[in-house]
Amino acid sequence: MWNRIKSLALNTKLLLFAGATFVVLATTSSVTITANSNSKDTAQICDGKVVTENCQDENGTKYSRYIYHDAVKEVTKTIYHPAEPAKTHTVHHDAVYGMKQIQDCVRTNISYKNGSCAQSRCRDGSYSGSSGRGTCSYHGGVAARGPWYYYRTEQYLITPAWDEVVIDTPAKAAWNETVVVTPAKAAYYERIEMLSN
Repeated sequence: MWNRIKSLALNTKLLLFAGATFVVLATTSSVTITANSNSKDTAQICDGKVVTENCQDENGTKYSRYIYHDAVKEVTKTIYHPAEPAKTHTVHHDAVYGMKQIQDCVRTNISYKNGSCAQSRCRDGSYSGSSGRGTCSYHGGVAARGPWYYYRTEQYLITPAWDEVVIDTPAKAAWNETVVVTPAKAAYYERIEMLSN
């Protein structure tokens, strides 16, 4: 392999230098010679950054490609989610009533629940709260003696009407969501080993 050209001010035809043969191209005061080295080149040591191709490691393993890749830091972004109110709807519940029987009596005043219980019924159809002497004296006298009791059915309230608020979706506080855009990656060497012949 021809690997060096030198210009020497020598008046000689042949030189031997470091195992290389130098052929004289001209025999003048200014001589141009070329060197043919028989020694083999030593492969460079891979470092992954500057020397990345056709190199070898410290153990002598040869690689056609040897590249160092730096570590990659994780990249994230934050998404803000605002607070959300609860979603509800209202259900109306009617009042609930029960029925009960109540003992009652005929009143001296025909109007319901007015007057005392009648003790006598006069001949003109009116009622009197007394049963002694002189009862119904202005109403034609006593037609019948009482009192007259009976049972009546009355409605009573068990549960009043009310509105129930039903929660369909509960309220949610504001929150931040962290999303990974680029995951972290450790540093590494990309190696492609050179096949031996």
